[in-house]
Amino acid sequence: MAQFDWKITQIEAQKVDDLDDVVVTVCFDIDASEDGLKGFVQGDTKLLPPDAQNFVELADITEAQVIAWTKDALGDDGVARFEGMAQQQIDNQKVEQPKMVPLPWTTEEAEAA
Repeated sequence: MAQFDWKITQIEAQKVDDLDDVVVTVCFDIDASEDGLKGFVQGDTKLLPPDAQNFVELADITEAQVIAWTKDALGDDGVARFEGMAQQQIDNQKVEQPKMVPLPWTTEEAEAA
């Protein structure tokens, strides 16, 4: 199973009710790695409405908090879908790819000549 590294690449904020600079949209990258193989997915999502009781000022939020909010907004199925896309890229690299081989009849003709 791959290791998934979530990174926030952009946020959008706006006034919501009486709260200023509420993060409402998040863009993210997911880097996946497993045994030297890599996968990469980008996405974005709207966040859930803010909780006024636990509101964190924009200047005080951390990337870890925004990642948690993003995963909450996506839900378990959404997180699994995005991580699954990155995992699929890794799994595709595990499958032996076809390679070019010499045409058997050209080798015979070359030896007969």
